[in-house]
Amino acid sequence: MSTKDDILSLLRRESLTVTELSARLDVTRNAVIVPLRQLEADGLIQGAERRDKRVGKPALEYTAVAGREDVASRAYPPFAELLLQTLPEHLSRDQISRLMQQVGRKMATHLDADAEAGFSERLKAATDFADSVGAETVVEETGDGAVVRSYSCPLGRAVRQEACVCSVIAAFFAEVTDAEVDEQCDRGEKLFCKFVITE
Repeated sequence: MSTKDDILSLLRRESLTVTELSARLDVTRNAVIVPLRQLEADGLIQGAERRDKRVGKPALEYTAVAGREDVASRAYPPFAELLLQTLPEHLSRDQISRLMQQVGRKMATHLDADAEAGFSERLKAATDFADSVGAETVVEETGDGAVVRSYSCPLGRAVRQEACVCSVIAAFFAEVTDAEVDEQCDRGEKLFCKFVITE
């Protein structure tokens, strides 16, 4: 583990000052300060003045930010796989498909897209978001919309488990672009995403 990882691990357990961190890790203060600044910039830790009865300027102590505990988690892919394996035991195929579409629409609400923007701008916002999660989209604008292809499916493991997961992305594109989306993904040995969007 790096010094940065060691610091975060300690601060998840208790609040510590730079001096206390350097003593715990047996490194210089300078070796602690740079990783601390990086963790603070990443929003993983925060500093606050220590409230105690000592005379003089209060020491600044750092603590891990609540709600960011799973930032380095690798549990989500296996969790999603097991969830998708379990869903058919409780829901019909039609219900699962509707659920995936609802997830896609909700995913679109996290995108800060301009409701007044034109189709091309909304489509770019959608593909930029898709690219940020690993889609590597290629867009071909047509006379009445666009075709969006991706050769790197960001939900590939889940799609192989349950094909209707593709409808998450289709519903996402439909919600953001306010257009009709026809999912035409190729789920052969290799996955190739294709969404035909019609204004």
